[in-house]
Amino acid sequence: MTDVISAPTLATSALALLTISNPIGSLPIFLNLTKDFDRARQRRIGILVGLAVFAVLTVSLLAGKLILEGFGIDLTSFRIAGNLLVASIGWAMLTAKANVVTVADNQSPVVVPLAIPLIAGPGAISLVITFAENYPSLIDLAAGVLVNLGVAIVIAVALFFAPQVARVVKPTGMSIVTRIFGLLLLSIAIQSILGALSDAFPVLTS
Repeated sequence: MTDVISAPTLATSALALLTISNPIGSLPIFLNLTKDFDRARQRRIGILVGLAVFAVLTVSLLAGKLILEGFGIDLTSFRIAGNLLVASIGWAMLTAKANVVTVADNQSPVVVPLAIPLIAGPGAISLVITFAENYPSLIDLAAGVLVNLGVAIVIAVALFFAPQVARVVKPTGMSIVTRIFGLLLLSIAIQSILGALSDAFPVLTS
């Protein structure tokens, strides 16, 4: 008999997913990618990123494990590879490299890199896949979808108002914020990599 998720556990899962997705830490990259867009397009992209994050997390919740198994990839390997990419972005932010993240002129930044891997990254995806493994009933999965929706709404709202944040903070402040969140992003990625390595090589932590 499978466990049924409790309300406190569901709230904890929602908080953990929101923390890992870290929409506030993605604001500097969002603003860098959309700095040449008018306000209406920036806001539209923010909403689309929220929708893309919801789609990615929900697909991961319902079919993520099957997709990884179909490609012969285990969750630990996925976490290591994905967080290496996130770590490279965090390092670029920390060292204030020009064009921390870029896309081609004809490419939308909505899905890559904003939705994946910055917000709905390997940590968030692995979290929802683990949730689905622990609570596989239809009711629990429906609750997980609602959690994904709530997190996506928070992300869309944060990005929607990113231009206002930029006006308040100013370029110098955004430079400082970019470095701070670059360090946090790098730290989160390294911590996730170490956790994945511990799962892959438990003898190292015994």
